[in-house]
Amino acid sequence: MQLIHMLKEKLKLKKQRVLVGMSGGVDSSVVALLLQKEGYEAEGVFIDFIGGEKSERDFQKAKKIADKLKISIDKIDAREIFQKEIIDKFVADYKKGITPNPCVFCNPEMKFKILIDEADRRGVSYISTGHYARVGKFLVLSSQFTDGENLNLKTNNSLQTKTYKLKTARDDSKDQSYFLYRLTQEQLSRIIFPLGDYLKTQVREIARENGFGIKDEEESQDVCFIADNDFNKFISEKIPNKPGKIVDNSGKVLGTHQGLHFYTIGQRKGINLGGDGPYFVVKKNLAKNNLIVANNFTESLWRDEFEIKNVSWINTGLIFPLEAKVKIRYRTEEICAIIDEIEGTENADRIYKVKLDQPQKAITPGQSAVFYSKEGEVLGGGIIV
Repeated sequence: MQLIHMLKEKLKLKKQRVLVGMSGGVDSSVVALLLQKEGYEAEGVFIDFIGGEKSERDFQKAKKIADKLKISIDKIDAREIFQKEIIDKFVADYKKGITPNPCVFCNPEMKFKILIDEADRRGVSYISTGHYARVGKFLVLSSQFTDGENLNLKTNNSLQTKTYKLKTARDDSKDQSYFLYRLTQEQLSRIIFPLGDYLKTQVREIARENGFGIKDEEESQDVCFIADNDFNKFISEKIPNKPGKIVDNSGKVLGTHQGLHFYTIGQRKGINLGGDGPYFVVKKNLAKNNLIVANNFTESLWRDEFEIKNVSWINTGLIFPLEAKVKIRYRTEEICAIIDEIEGTENADRIYKVKLDQPQKAITPGQSAVFYSKEGEVLGGGIIV
C-alpha cells in the first residue's frame, strides 16, 4: 500500500510537457519562460519555413534563449511543403487577380499542424506559440466559460470539455485572432496562448528583466517569406511584367501600369496619376489587362454587401441569419453585419452573404472576413469573393 501511495505522489509531481514554437523573437521567448514558471516542462521547436541566412540567424537566437532557459530546441525543416502549400498558392492567387492572406492558411495547415504532429510523435499533450489570443472552453459539469490564463496555464483534466472557443487578446493593438479563425476544435484543444492576457509592453519588460537581449525590430513580420517586406521585388521575380492601361469606370485611359499583380483593391500608392485624384484601385480586368481606378468619392469604391466562400466556423452551433461583427481586413474596425447562407450551396462549397450596416471602402477579393461576437469570441470567417 505504501508503494502505491508513493507512486501516486510521484505522478502528481510529474510536470506536463508542452512543445513551444520558438521563432527567436521576443513573444515566443517569453512564452517559454512563462510556461516554465507555471510548472510546465517546455521543449522548443524552431520550424524552418524559408531557409537561408535569416532563418539560421533566427534559429541561433531561439537556441540562445532555449539554452538560457535550459530547455531543448530542435529544428524542423518545412521548406519544401511551405513552398508548395503557401508560397506557390500565394503567387497563383495573384496571377488570378486576387489578393490573398497567406497567414490565415499557414497557421492551421502549416504551423499548428506541424507542431501538433511533432507533439504527437513525442507524446506531448500541448503546444504553445507567441500569438496574442485566448483559448477558452465550456465545461460540461459547470457550464461555465473559462478563458485566458485560467484555462491555458491551469488546466483541470478532471472536467469534461464540451467545446473550445477562440477569443481576442487583452491587448487590442496586438490581437492576432483574425489570423487564427481557421483553427479547428481539435487544434484549439491542444493550444496554450500565454500572451493572451498580457500587454505587449509587459512582454517586452519580462524579456528585458530576464536578459533576453531581443530588440523590437527582431520580431517576426507578417509575410515571413517576403524579404525586407519588398512585395514588388518579390512578385516581379515570380510573375513577368505585363504592361497595360489604367482606365476609369467609363473606360477613359488615364495612364499605364506594369502588371496587374502589383495592385490590390483600394490601393492608392503607386498609381501615379494626377488630375482630380487621388485615385484608388476599384477593379482589375484580367481579360483586357486593364487596371480600373476611381477617386475617393466614387461609389464603386464603397460596398455594403459581399459574399464569402471557403468558410470555417469555430462555433458550429450558429443559427442563420446571424448578427455579428466583422473585420474585412486585419487593421480595420469591427463593423456590425448580418451573415446568411445562400440557398443552393452546401457544406464545403457553401457561400454566405454578408450585409454591412454601413458601407466600407475597398472590400478585397482574396482577403478574409472574420466574424466576432460582441463579447470578443471569434465565430469563424471566410474568403471574400
